[in-house]
Amino acid sequence: MDGNLKILTQDKSKIDDTFVDKYQSGVYTKVVEPNELKDCVKIQVYGDIQGKKVEVLKERNDKYQVSTGSLLIGEELKLPRIDRDTWLGWVPKSEVKLILEETPFDPKRF
Repeated sequence: MDGNLKILTQDKSKIDDTFVDKYQSGVYTKVVEPNELKDCVKIQVYGDIQGKKVEVLKERNDKYQVSTGSLLIGEELKLPRIDRDTWLGWVPKSEVKLILEETPFDPKRF
């Protein structure tokens, strides 16, 4: 993108007429130059199941699709092993605590 960044939001209160919803999906995007941004944070979502950290990949009805690269966590949570280093499965939402991890980042370094 020639050094530019794409920002996305579903919050209509945070956009102006320079954002577009290209696919009429409710997700608005805008391409910006890094120097237009300030106070940037990267938001990483992960799940906590019985004190074990897992990736949350998808959401469907009352379940989350979760993944881990840890043999111990995968087997303890009884996730199906899909390859040598990946365990993947659907878990009831009631068993997963979602954690949002925010870390500051410099948009000029991308």
